[in-house]
Amino acid sequence: MALHQSLLDLSELAPHCQSRATARGLLAEAQDVLRNAVAHQDDEIELANWFSRLLTDIVRAPGVDADIRLTGAAARGDQLPSMPIEWMGEDSDLESVFRDVGLEVHQAAGSMAARVDAGLPLGRGGEQALLEEALSQRPPLLQRVGGLPDRGAAVDIKSMLLSPIAAIARWAAPGPHPTVDRLAIGQERGMLTAEDAETLDLAWRTGYSVEMRRWYDNVHGRESVLQDLPPLERTAYGTACRMVSATFESISQRTADGAN
Repeated sequence: MALHQSLLDLSELAPHCQSRATARGLLAEAQDVLRNAVAHQDDEIELANWFSRLLTDIVRAPGVDADIRLTGAAARGDQLPSMPIEWMGEDSDLESVFRDVGLEVHQAAGSMAARVDAGLPLGRGGEQALLEEALSQRPPLLQRVGGLPDRGAAVDIKSMLLSPIAAIARWAAPGPHPTVDRLAIGQERGMLTAEDAETLDLAWRTGYSVEMRRWYDNVHGRESVLQDLPPLERTAYGTACRMVSATFESISQRTADGAN
């Protein structure tokens, strides 16, 4: 699906940003046009990629003069406005520019994951370290009552879906690519089976759809439980959580067998 012209117009302006004040205006406008795109049911993965490129172009613009390096979702091409923007380095003035328009900024820890997402070398033993880190994020099964997911269970899209999938995709294809591309590359490399890649891709898209909708509805910062989600989203979220947990179990067993 082609991006709306308003998104493309902002994309053209971002690399030529002349000042941090201009950057502030572009970041505010970007969120407005994103809301319009969500209202028109544009693809969430494409929108995240667009927003990530916009952030990258703004940070790299000569007029912004930022001495930081993006990592995390923004560097991968996965950034949504509801997610903290991560970078390596310090720039308190630029942080205030982002926070002025409601965007959260975190200084990234010097972790292996942050280095990989930033496009820095992995180093010896890096893939095993990424695998161990990913498997440590295996989400628990949803609580069940009477054989059905507990409607009072907390909804945590990041820890149940997005963070685990991003971590396993990072191990499967440790390069600065969007998570959906990493999953496909991981399958090509033989790190993931076709079923792994397809299942995690579907769960990732489900998580992004729910997260983007919650941002659009201005409820992304609130604690929620399953019964707060619309019925279709509730079913999709529960199914995705179950699939991710099962896939992690399969990968864990397979990689353990391969190590023996």
